[in-house]
Amino acid sequence: MRQARSALALPRWQLLGKALQRLLVCAAVWMVMWLLMALAQVTDASNAGRNSFGLVQVLRSSWSAFPPFILLSWFLSLHAWQRPQAWSSPEKQLRIFVLSMTGFAFAWLGYFWLLELLRGGKLPDAWWAFVLRNRWYSFFYDLVLASGAFFAQAFIVAKLNAREREKAWQREQTDKLRLRLLLLQGQLEPHFLFNALNSVSALVRGDDRSLALSALARISELLRYALRASKTEWVSVQDELSFMRDYLELQRLRYGESLSVRWDVSEAAWEDVACPPLMFQPLVENAIRHGLEACDGEGYVELNLARDDAGMRLTLRNPVAAVPQDRGGHGLGLAATRERLQILYGDAARLITTPQGASYKTELILPWRELHE
Repeated sequence: MRQARSALALPRWQLLGKALQRLLVCAAVWMVMWLLMALAQVTDASNAGRNSFGLVQVLRSSWSAFPPFILLSWFLSLHAWQRPQAWSSPEKQLRIFVLSMTGFAFAWLGYFWLLELLRGGKLPDAWWAFVLRNRWYSFFYDLVLASGAFFAQAFIVAKLNAREREKAWQREQTDKLRLRLLLLQGQLEPHFLFNALNSVSALVRGDDRSLALSALARISELLRYALRASKTEWVSVQDELSFMRDYLELQRLRYGESLSVRWDVSEAAWEDVACPPLMFQPLVENAIRHGLEACDGEGYVELNLARDDAGMRLTLRNPVAAVPQDRGGHGLGLAATRERLQILYGDAARLITTPQGASYKTELILPWRELHE
């Protein structure tokens, strides 16, 4: 249906051009058939010791047999182009086959009778000369050739329909993945906001109004970035680093000296490297929640960002409690991050979490991708 609508929506001059192009293709195919059949006839005559017919003479005497086949192939091609839905089932193709072969039979009779008439016969005499010439022996052979033209067109239609179905399936899968990505990102944004507001509420309960106001100002910057990033598919790693720094500053307003942050970012043009938006922050949030909040006393978050053979690698370390504690929550950050990575990168990206004694290590490995490629 999509092909039919797109064909009919073309301007008239483009429709004419497409139709003429198909006519030329059909003519070219049948001219090749004409040449091969003439070569076969000359070769057979030569093998039988009959060398009275040359290739040029055979071509000259047999060219008139091919216009009906060219027109048949052209009409079938035009019909399949403008009405592909009519070829969508074996029953419909059988109907087209019967109608096209019936029409070809009448056209074949009329065409060769007209040739007899043009050779100089009178109207009745031309008809009887045509009948008495007994071309009926080749009628079956010509119908076989015409059937071959139909089945060739049916094969082309089947291949095109299979390709269209494959493209439609791929579009459907892409749309589903894009929708899933939007849902995941939509889950992350309120999740991030909820945790950020928890930090502010903790400051408000502590009667520290100046820190609470600073935290609200920090949240406004974070939300501004989150809203901007939600409208794009890729952001720079530098933007994600800045967002992560602001988020950690917000957490330091809440925890004060209890939270120690250690940065180790290697030299690179991070502003030109692409990264999915809101990819780093859930990992930092997870490190704080299951690190500092689960331990009594001071906690830390170590961050290392570097380029390696696999692409770029973000490594986070945080302490873990000697006795595991249930911190509640929904476990959304890591689960959503893993699903986003699978959708965006497949097996080319990894998120690895590894307990290491009194600390916990999280590694995010992303392929290297230029932001504006």
